[in-house]
Amino acid sequence: MDFLNHLVRKSDISQYQTEYFNYKPSARRPRRTKTEDSKPEYQSLNQSPLVSDYVVFDLETTGLNGNINAIVEIGAVKVKDNRLSDSFSALINPEQYIPAYLADKIHITNSMVQDKPTIDTVLPCFIDFIEELPLVAHNASFDMSFLLKNCIRQNIIINNPVIDTLYLSRHYLKECKRHNLGYLTSYFNVELKKAHRAYYDARATQQIFEIIKEHIIAENGN
Repeated sequence: MDFLNHLVRKSDISQYQTEYFNYKPSARRPRRTKTEDSKPEYQSLNQSPLVSDYVVFDLETTGLNGNINAIVEIGAVKVKDNRLSDSFSALINPEQYIPAYLADKIHITNSMVQDKPTIDTVLPCFIDFIEELPLVAHNASFDMSFLLKNCIRQNIIINNPVIDTLYLSRHYLKECKRHNLGYLTSYFNVELKKAHRAYYDARATQQIFEIIKEHIIAENGN
């Protein structure tokens, strides 16, 4: 018996299989086409982000892949004339299981969403909320991927331009060693009460966005 087989035998593994520790080979998935794998396109406003009217939003999801994972929460704040004017917050039944490790991270359990409306009901309400305003998100490509793919599934047209505070932070907040939301809120003393809950992340992102705008104005001498 070679060394590896001596350390790990299939019979040893099978008796300890659980939901999150399962060595059974998964069924081979069909190869996706380039169209399925490509990210939905949207208009970027990263080169001209000094807007006074906008919506900052954040999504919590069951995973990282918009093709197979689902949205479990949408949170957003609306800003008009550089002042908060409205907010949006909704838990969503994803119609799929939220793994325990993820529930611990985002603080959303299966029992919390089992009686909530599905994305088919919530998404049209969110689209009405954002109007045609620019959308702001931290790591916008992730949130926009889920948002646009769900819009496509519901035949909803969305043309809002998008600003990515992660991109802007890397370009204008040179003094920061990292650019994730947790680090930025700590560095600039921005309150983040419940990290990884969509509304609170959106509210914190809005404050970081205003700080970035101040840096851009100072850098351009406006």
